[in-house]
Amino acid sequence: MPKSKVSPDHEVIAAHMSAVTVAFQMLVVCLQDKGALQPGQYPAALHGYMEMAKDKTDPMTLSMLDDLRQALLN
Repeated sequence: MPKSKVSPDHEVIAAHMSAVTVAFQMLVVCLQDKGALQPGQYPAALHGYMEMAKDKTDPMTLSMLDDLRQALLN
């Protein structure tokens, strides 16, 4: 299956989201190592926020938060 051509703007957004995800993954690891955060605590908090704000938050923002939450669960 051939890859679709991605716009430069899309590439920048994807790269930014990847960098933010890795940064949060490393922050969570550091906080868990210090005992300041329990495994699954931050993804659960993101989920709680998403549920609370789903009617007043942009769907793209919710999608990006869900992507981050899923990455933190893995």
